[in-house]
Amino acid sequence: MPSPLVNIQGLNISFGTTEVLSDFNLQIEEGEIVSVVGESGSGKSVSALMSMGLLSPKASITSNQAEVLGQSISELSQRDWQHLRGKEIAMVFQDPMTALHPSMRIGKQLEEVLEIHTDLGAAQRQDKVLRALEEVSIPQPELSAKKYPHEMSGGQRQRVVIAMAMLLEPKLIIADEPTTALDKEVEATVLDLLSTLVKDKGCALWFISHDLEVVSEFSDRVVVLYKGKTVEQGAAKEVFNTPKHPYTKGLLACRPPKSGRPYPLPVLSDFLDGDGAPKATELTTPKTDTKALQIEGLNIGYTLRKGWKKSTKWVVQDLDVTLNSGETLGLIGPSGSGKSSIGRAVVDLVPSTFSIRNFEGNEGRVQFIFQDPSSALNRSHTIGRILDQVLSHHAPELSAVGRKEKASALLQEVGLHPSDLSKKPRDFSGGQRQRIGIARALAADPTVLICDESVSALDVSVQAQVLNLLNGIKKNRGLSMIFISHDPDVIRYMCDRIQQLTPLS
Repeated sequence: MPSPLVNIQGLNISFGTTEVLSDFNLQIEEGEIVSVVGESGSGKSVSALMSMGLLSPKASITSNQAEVLGQSISELSQRDWQHLRGKEIAMVFQDPMTALHPSMRIGKQLEEVLEIHTDLGAAQRQDKVLRALEEVSIPQPELSAKKYPHEMSGGQRQRVVIAMAMLLEPKLIIADEPTTALDKEVEATVLDLLSTLVKDKGCALWFISHDLEVVSEFSDRVVVLYKGKTVEQGAAKEVFNTPKHPYTKGLLACRPPKSGRPYPLPVLSDFLDGDGAPKATELTTPKTDTKALQIEGLNIGYTLRKGWKKSTKWVVQDLDVTLNSGETLGLIGPSGSGKSSIGRAVVDLVPSTFSIRNFEGNEGRVQFIFQDPSSALNRSHTIGRILDQVLSHHAPELSAVGRKEKASALLQEVGLHPSDLSKKPRDFSGGQRQRIGIARALAADPTVLICDESVSALDVSVQAQVLNLLNGIKKNRGLSMIFISHDPDVIRYMCDRIQQLTPLS
């Protein structure tokens, strides 16, 4: 009987005095898909990084056994790793921008992998690159191969990274949250592609996710981690259908339901504290014809240059968008359909043209909440300074003391503490940073909030907290919202009305 491609027994990993993984066991056979599930900080990624030889040397590692492809991880040299990475083991990271070179064309980056690891000629490499892009549903592969990463949507960039990992048909693929930024249709396509590769080529897939629902139908087995410890494991369908541990039950319950709009959504603490899901009321659609925002004939395009020639790539043409007072309007569509561009055009972050654009009040009272709070917050500033800058602009009548009091109240409104004013963004988790982003938007006393994929990168449990927060703020302040997402369950739950978008041909 062949040995497992991954064989880890009794693995412990710590950084200084902080233990991040305790007594972790994992075996993955050829042709098998095993998913490791847990929230950020549960330790699910560090074991994978160790198995790729990418873990920080500051980490303290002990184990009874730790082998990959039949070789002891501790005995592999840097030269051994250079041979294994890419060719025998491939890793797909969550953030495609860390895996793609910003100043190299997409096709060249994929071709470089083939150039290093194969003897294929230039024409053969180019042909294989185009077929790989086509397999992951990249539109117009020949044109896309000539683009730079910044010229593609987030979902398209992630598909490029997956295509790069699949190029050499490795024996083991480690995928760390690879579908978080993808719309559901593309997510299903990518998961099906990965599954087909595993079954047809006999390789194995180590899949890391925070979403049990995503992995339930896709995986053979599931390991659930909580604070570095394995709390549940078994066949994927069994764990999904009959979860035993409160943490697993909480992860499943935090997702927006397939029907109904209960508020508040359950959060993990409801299950870990033993009380179960809270009593909920149903979100209702406001009955009003008053317009908070009205745009007619919206056009958004980007200039493309080829030599001396310039052309316009239209993302949105002649679109009407209406938002009623107190309403949440959902914009949903696949990558490239223009949903984020529409939100950005409303606040003039991208150039656009229109025949009519009317706001309730003034344009300054429309605020934007970005997908990635880490890049949206100035890392060198304290939270107090970040909020003070907004308040100085939008509430100039307040004194310095008044602004600090207002900033403290804003943090409390989003579930943080006034003492957090002296901290910097790096001192917070992803969910907490998103709360700070919401507080910054609220500092302008808006009438309209635009949420652009503002929960898509969050753990499902943190996502539920932020969705509850947004619904509570909307109710208490009488806000209107445009909610942009690729997740149909989140859109259906959050929104009173939905506008479906499709890419222009």
